[in-house]
Amino acid sequence: MGFEALAVILAVLSLIVALGTIIGWFEDLESDAGSQSNPNSQVQLAPQVGVLHRIYNKAISGEPVSWGLIGVTSGMLFSILWYGFHLHPLIAVVASCTFTMFVHLSLAVSAFLGRTSGVKVFGQPLFLDVAAVNLPLIAAHGFIGSTAIVALSYIFYTSFFRFEGLLGYPVPIPILGFLLGVMAGAIGSSTGDIHYGAERQFQQYPFGEGVPSKNFGHITIRAEAGWRTSADITYFCAKYGGPMAGLCYGLILLLDNLRLLAGNFTTSLVGLAFGGLIIAGLFATNRYLEKNARKKFGVYA
Repeated sequence: MGFEALAVILAVLSLIVALGTIIGWFEDLESDAGSQSNPNSQVQLAPQVGVLHRIYNKAISGEPVSWGLIGVTSGMLFSILWYGFHLHPLIAVVASCTFTMFVHLSLAVSAFLGRTSGVKVFGQPLFLDVAAVNLPLIAAHGFIGSTAIVALSYIFYTSFFRFEGLLGYPVPIPILGFLLGVMAGAIGSSTGDIHYGAERQFQQYPFGEGVPSKNFGHITIRAEAGWRTSADITYFCAKYGGPMAGLCYGLILLLDNLRLLAGNFTTSLVGLAFGGLIIAGLFATNRYLEKNARKKFGVYA
């Protein structure tokens, strides 16, 4: 393989990593705007312990399931428009993700109304302006995230055949969209939420102790100016949780595709050894970060 072909493959790999970073980033911010996944249990519990709030409360499902639905829906519509009706991929991406955005919004509205009505017995008001303010946030972040998922699925699918199996996967685009969506939701739950569930929602408690069960539901309801809303939380997470989730997604795609390329250019044994080195390096890095954090901030209370 010539230098030009290798340069093209590395350029496509860079685009893959960039799209993965966008997926992780905006998936996390979309879930923060709607209090989805892990932090949502605290938003749902708050009225039951006497803490009334103005935070959007939807949690259609867990993030992996919700974003798996987004990925497979947008990927299926894209495949119909691109492969069936022969639309240009750019037009097909925009059209399919726009339709998916409205499907997602319909679920977000019904979940917000239903969940808030379910805690009416505890005195929680149903603020319609909360929906009016936060639905555009949910729609915008969901649209960008789903667009990146479909674009990445298209690149994976077409690259496999263009580069003779060196990069990409021979998997239908809807299935790729589903897998990438589930992966995005899992990363948002595990990586992005730590900058929301334990830091932003419980600012009145000491950092580093986690959330003791006695404090469950006692979330912070006041922002820097007035009542705290999901817009305020999303702004905070755009600086911390979102970028961390995007970095995690991008690194996974980078390291896994480097392992894939190493094995395809040489032998499967080399690829396996390269993957083992990556895992060992990640374990060592995580251990160093944990020890350094405990030394700097102290042990968990």
